[in-house]
Amino acid sequence: MDKSETVPRTSLEDVEKGLFASRVGKNLSWKNVSMTLLGKKGKSDVKILDNVHGEVPQGYITAIMGPSGAGKTSLLNILAGRTKTNNLLQVDTDVRLNNFSVDPTKMDVRKQIAFVAQDDSLNPTATPREAIRFSAKMRLPKDTTEDELDTLTCNMLSELGLTDCADTMIGGELIKGISGGERKRTSVGVELVVKPAIVFLDEPTSGLDSFSAMQLVEVLHKVAHAGSSVIFTIHQPASEIFNSFNHLILLNKGRSMYQGSVKDVPSFFSDHGYKMPDNYNPADWVMKVAQQTSVEELNKHGFFKENESDFSPTMRQHWTSPATSSDEVEGVDALGRSKHGKTEEPSDKISLIEQTKELFLREMSSLKRDKVAVGARFGITIFLNTLFGVIFYKVAGKDNAEQSNLQSHFGASVMILLSSMFGTAQPALFSIPVERPVFLREYSTNHYSVYSYFASRLVVEAFITFLQVLVSCVITYFLIDFQSPFIIFFMAIYCLGMASTAVAVLLGCAVDDAKLAQEMLPILFVPQMLFAGFFVRISLIPIWLQWIQYVCSLTYGLRLVVYYEFKDCADGSGKAADNCNELLDSLNIDNDDTWWYWVTLLGMFCFLRICAVSILKKKATKFF
Repeated sequence: MDKSETVPRTSLEDVEKGLFASRVGKNLSWKNVSMTLLGKKGKSDVKILDNVHGEVPQGYITAIMGPSGAGKTSLLNILAGRTKTNNLLQVDTDVRLNNFSVDPTKMDVRKQIAFVAQDDSLNPTATPREAIRFSAKMRLPKDTTEDELDTLTCNMLSELGLTDCADTMIGGELIKGISGGERKRTSVGVELVVKPAIVFLDEPTSGLDSFSAMQLVEVLHKVAHAGSSVIFTIHQPASEIFNSFNHLILLNKGRSMYQGSVKDVPSFFSDHGYKMPDNYNPADWVMKVAQQTSVEELNKHGFFKENESDFSPTMRQHWTSPATSSDEVEGVDALGRSKHGKTEEPSDKISLIEQTKELFLREMSSLKRDKVAVGARFGITIFLNTLFGVIFYKVAGKDNAEQSNLQSHFGASVMILLSSMFGTAQPALFSIPVERPVFLREYSTNHYSVYSYFASRLVVEAFITFLQVLVSCVITYFLIDFQSPFIIFFMAIYCLGMASTAVAVLLGCAVDDAKLAQEMLPILFVPQMLFAGFFVRISLIPIWLQWIQYVCSLTYGLRLVVYYEFKDCADGSGKAADNCNELLDSLNIDNDDTWWYWVTLLGMFCFLRICAVSILKKKATKFF
């Protein structure tokens, strides 16, 4: 093997050839693969996989079949490096690429593979053209020109049969888009831009009609013929699809029941006492035998072979001594590293700044296209603040000497602050859990770093929060006739909004789904309102709880808005001044501490964002 081939490159010639240009594939083989669900609180351990062994020959498409609970997806996830030992699972493996032992969870191994999950984790507002081009831009060498990216994308769309829908939004639960088959082929195309050595797919035909499923299998055959090894799980395919497979791995109760050529399935089962009836779908037959026959009975008939010596000649050949490998002879292992552990060809992806830019442009495009969500966000903001403005019309300009006027003036300030805090934090809380599947897929396949993703989201959140708060302030400031300078009024509410989104993003990074995030909303808002000082005077709160006020961003936002709104009144004389000073005292507002309120909001924002990115990075290493 030439050393220059150890790390796949995309040349102009490859781009012109298209998606299915020849590539450097790998033989994947494994033995002694076990997975045990650890029992807790006295419960027994559950064996999910039991010493499974097998192979995925280069240039073949290999299907993993088996009844529900047989361990198909578990095996696929282990081989793809998406499952490893943790507090709940014990995973044991001996996985090899071209006969070299590797750890599938390591990034240098995962760069060799593509993984297409059962659920298509794609940006719903992107088009197939944009999704494929984005993946190519983020993962191919930085010297790949824009023209080459465009040519590669167009060729891919053509070869995947996506030309007609290339510029239609992919869609999702709330956005109408392309069909299920087109979405699945887009998912495949997104992963194939790097010409992977091995392609993993989890139930790729699930939810597809027979025609779409056959189209997808034909694409996989093209990929395999180009040199890649293709392995996927499938439940019970139609006979036409089943007979098109090259290699079959049949799992049953976490063990290998059959492994070999699909053409040999009828004769193998017949030789072991289970002759297939005439005109019977082989896929249906093997599943029927697996599901309706006990493990003990299958053992008696010679199924569940225990060691690699029982494998096909191809398999036995791959279990030869590493010393015989041609890669070893040339001093390069299956990952393109020299004997000294150095990669023969350094990575030259685009920079963190370029990654952030591309992510930002994608986020902005999503905002423009998701008109319903953006329209609802600003529509609610306009409606609520107009309502506040009408209800509290001109109350801030009335004489504060009357307690009722002061109370209304203060109440208007509180409502604007609460509305801004809720309106900006709630969308931020839901955004990351909703986008988590897309982020995890792209991060696990080395599209970009956590820092690039987080920076792009921060810029977009700062921008959209700026506009939302600006709309709110323009409406309420003049209708209610607030007395503080507009710029101070706006900046105080904007700082509160950014600090509140920081809390929301932290919480969103810590939870795994949007439903759980919704359940956590009271934790985000209730303490803020209780300890800000407008429902109950701080001095009346039990002393051992009073410290909580200092970790609530609403406390500092309220103090800033109230101080600048009532300080001129407090500096005057008469009953109005007395009322305003009493209000400031009840909220523990000190003239000399106003700078500290600004600094604290900024500090909270920075600290919470740092915590959020740390949590996101930690969770990103736990594969889904």
